[in-house]
Amino acid sequence: MKRKSRKSGQVIEASCKRTNEGFVVLQGSHIETIDSESIPPGIKDRRQKAKIDENGILQENLLFRSPSYAAAFVIGGYANGLTEWKTKDGVSLKEIENSEEI
Repeated sequence: MKRKSRKSGQVIEASCKRTNEGFVVLQGSHIETIDSESIPPGIKDRRQKAKIDENGILQENLLFRSPSYAAAFVIGGYANGLTEWKTKDGVSLKEIENSEEI
């Protein structure tokens, strides 16, 4: 995921890996440091407890049960993980899942 934040003006760039347990936001990801009004309470709590340095860099791998929760954690507000998470080639998770159904 890569996007310029409207809140902080910083470029948010995060990596995520799908596992059998869920979606892992990887250590070294750049996290938005400002929460939006629309942030789900559980995600806000995870962000407050997570090890994130003063530059917004995640210092640990974090597991989430859905791609949308993982994306919401990264951007600090509501997010659709199926469209936010993309491969290096720009293919969204939704496009990948749709192609697997064929």
